[in-house]
Amino acid sequence: MDRVVLHYQPGSALRLSTLLQQTQRLLEPLALRPPAAFRPWFPCDSAHRRPIRPAKPPPRIGPAGGVPTENQPGTTDRTQDVPARVQLRAPLTEREVPAVRRSWSVSRQSRVQLQSRMSLSSRLRRLVSLHRLHLRQRAKWVITQQNCSNLEEAWRRLSRCVRRAGLPTCNANIQRERAEIWVFCDVLHCEQVGRHLKDELRLAGRIHLDVHRLGNIFSM
Repeated sequence: MDRVVLHYQPGSALRLSTLLQQTQRLLEPLALRPPAAFRPWFPCDSAHRRPIRPAKPPPRIGPAGGVPTENQPGTTDRTQDVPARVQLRAPLTEREVPAVRRSWSVSRQSRVQLQSRMSLSSRLRRLVSLHRLHLRQRAKWVITQQNCSNLEEAWRRLSRCVRRAGLPTCNANIQRERAEIWVFCDVLHCEQVGRHLKDELRLAGRIHLDVHRLGNIFSM
């Protein structure tokens, strides 16, 4: 203990001397312990010393963004072994990254209930049993440009239908880079949703039902 700070209220000198004496008596029982010697966790002898900095400086990149040359400081002999086809590329800028345009339409809560599993056709029931699908598993109907002449117009009609809860438990996604519309629904209601899509959007040809990890399993 090197220093003791005593806080007191200003008053007479006699009171101050009394406080100092009391403090000394209180500190006498405390043992004076010298601080322990510092022992580093690593050995200090010269035989076990390790360099703090690397022996060679790091290579420097030239102003053109290429590999270091022989005339530049900090160049090692390893740069001569770099193939000519290896070049440093700058990261893509925002203009070079292709933009993915997507639009989502989420269904609202509605009291409209679709029919039960008894509406499944015999063919679809066999597929559900074959692939061991859960009736509440999500699947998607894929609408392409072969089904409609104007994909954007079909998307607008579908968005209005979903917003007014014409397709409960469904949500849709347009993939403009693929020129496709995906309509997600439960396997339990997929046939009813498919018939509603063909009637509401006036789709031509056949639309396909896609299941995750299985692909196209059904069409109508």
